[in-house]
Amino acid sequence: MGIFDRYQSTDDTIKKYLKQLWEYQEAEADLMVEIATLLYEDDAIDDAVGFLERSVRIYGELGLYEQEASILDLMGDVYVNIGENNTALQYYIKCHQICTAKDLPINEDVFNKIQDLEGVEQTSTKMGNETSTSSLDEDSYSEIFDEGFSEDMEKVDYENIGSKLDDIIALLDEYAVYGSYQKFDNPMAHIKEAIEMSRSIGDDKGEAGLVLIMGDISLKKEETEKSLDYFKQALEKFRKIGDDKGETISRLMVGTAYFLLGETDEGSTYLRESMEIIKFLHDDKLEKAAMALLKSIYR
Repeated sequence: MGIFDRYQSTDDTIKKYLKQLWEYQEAEADLMVEIATLLYEDDAIDDAVGFLERSVRIYGELGLYEQEASILDLMGDVYVNIGENNTALQYYIKCHQICTAKDLPINEDVFNKIQDLEGVEQTSTKMGNETSTSSLDEDSYSEIFDEGFSEDMEKVDYENIGSKLDDIIALLDEYAVYGSYQKFDNPMAHIKEAIEMSRSIGDDKGEAGLVLIMGDISLKKEETEKSLDYFKQALEKFRKIGDDKGETISRLMVGTAYFLLGETDEGSTYLRESMEIIKFLHDDKLEKAAMALLKSIYR
């Protein structure tokens, strides 16, 4: 009766090796930070940043978000010290996004650094558009959140919400290319083929956009749980490649799906996070569309 013992042993061995691999990867990232510190002290700034970038990717893949955020914060400090404030601002904003999403303790400190830099670089923007400024006032959307979700789900205007989501997803960079798939009789089949193509050529951004569109199609079919899964997949893909606009749109979608499922606390968290990111994107169209969505969801 010991015929299955070998399989149990193999499973335990795999788990052991995976644990060891995880530990090795974490140690590798830690070592890269140490090397970067020594390189920085020798004024080899570019080499130091290169090692820090690699450590950030590893920490992110391992889900070590506090370490990931700390290194992003450190990289911001490095660029401030060499006078490259715009680059520093980008790293601080990425750090702030992670801190907000994961409720990390360095959040307030990083936010203060962002405010200080934006005060110095009045025309600096996160998306590289150096002549625009954000019109989004925190009080304007905080008041909407304070009103709370509509308690009577029967009075929720799903058609209105769906229209607002369409307006938002149409702002996705990839929508001009892939949005036409929704017009096919069997759009999911065509999108899945496009996803395979994107994977084969390493187009991570295109794949993330397609997954988000799949979620939008599922939501219109009132397959809300399935749509939530697609939105979360897209969110993780956009976050991994550092696409802030895609991440923001995905968070809006995730928050709305949770709301429609009746999980209002979770939905509110994602919507708040998205509005925090939008403040730094300086995208007037996205700001307007996001505010319209909030007003259709809340009282």
